[in-house]
Amino acid sequence: VNVVDTTIPVISLTGANPQTIEVGSPYVELGATASDNYDGDISGSIVIDATAVNTAVVGSYAVLYDVADANGNPGSAIRTVNVVDTTAPVITLVGANPQTIEVGSAYVELGATASDNYDGDISGSIVIDATAVNTAVVGSYSVAYDVADANSNVAIQVSRTVNVVDTTIPVIALTGANPQTIEVGSPYVELGATASDNYDGDITGSILTDATGVNTDRNSGV
Repeated sequence: VNVVDTTIPVISLTGANPQTIEVGSPYVELGATASDNYDGDISGSIVIDATAVNTAVVGSYAVLYDVADANGNPGSAIRTVNVVDTTAPVITLVGANPQTIEVGSAYVELGATASDNYDGDISGSIVIDATAVNTAVVGSYSVAYDVADANSNVAIQVSRTVNVVDTTIPVIALTGANPQTIEVGSPYVELGATASDNYDGDITGSILTDATGVNTDRNSGV
């Protein structure tokens, strides 16, 4: 009578299967146990091959677990390791925020950069929406910056405030002679002036004239 052992040992994986690892993170072996009908616990004999796993590259990999009992019966198991990229890229504005533009001037885009943990520099993929900016009208506007990496991770939107301002002073042009000559004793005649502004246009009606210093009863001028 030959008493034989032909029953293969059973490997039980410890932890998640599939296992998920963020790209760039170190590989962590979750381990396994092995039991045999004749030898009992043979977990210490498991041979683990995780050489295929590359946590620097997004993808799906296999970790192999092999064991044999004392009578040469082999057991095996496979764990799938998914290396994933779930980290969103980061947008950094270039230049001033808020940005100030003189009314009537052309809008100048200052730009931005975007970096990703996996794709690196993805500044060229940034989508800029400056359609709200109207440099012909004084006000505060928002420019939006968006980007997504190759694995569809969307960055938190960044906004730049663009303030369109009017800091240009109006110009007054005198009407008539300067200096003005008046015969002593004659009434003072205001010759007037015009005023133009880069933003408001003709603001002649807003001119305040102060001729209180003029005394036409004296031969002294102003």
